[in-house]
Amino acid sequence: MHSKHNNPDEWLCMSNGGTAVFLSVLVLSGSRLAQEKKEKELIIWISEHDDTVRGRGCNGFDIEDIPWDFNNFERERSFILKVIEGAREKLGWETLHYEPNEAFVFSYLDTFKNLIINFDPVYIDKEAYRCWKEEGNDPRFAIPEGFTKCPKHGTLLYFNGCIACNDC
Repeated sequence: MHSKHNNPDEWLCMSNGGTAVFLSVLVLSGSRLAQEKKEKELIIWISEHDDTVRGRGCNGFDIEDIPWDFNNFERERSFILKVIEGAREKLGWETLHYEPNEAFVFSYLDTFKNLIINFDPVYIDKEAYRCWKEEGNDPRFAIPEGFTKCPKHGTLLYFNGCIACNDC
């Protein structure tokens, strides 16, 4: 949830492989649902937690770390909840070279959904979005121009390509 949240019963813990699949199905869904610039940015932010960038076992985040816009939080939360539902409906899964284990993935998605629903916006890091955008000023970490998508998976690309291609 946030850095001061200390109830481990409410944490979402996954194996490295589980995390890779969880992130991939979120990005597959979100890339198909995102219409507005900020929605696309949120999906790209999720993609950037790809373990090919962060390293296996190093790609977690708190809900407060998501680059929320405090003034548009409810709209952004609603979008993320739609992304989770799209992932549960297997939106984009047909492009994967494997069949995700539904029992595990749906459990992760359900827990993530509860974390998003129960997140109190008072914990939003109001600098997270600005800081993330500033990182993108470095050409190595910039969002690909025009919000391009992977031709194979339909995912929004980030500075290290396609999260689903990286999972091959």
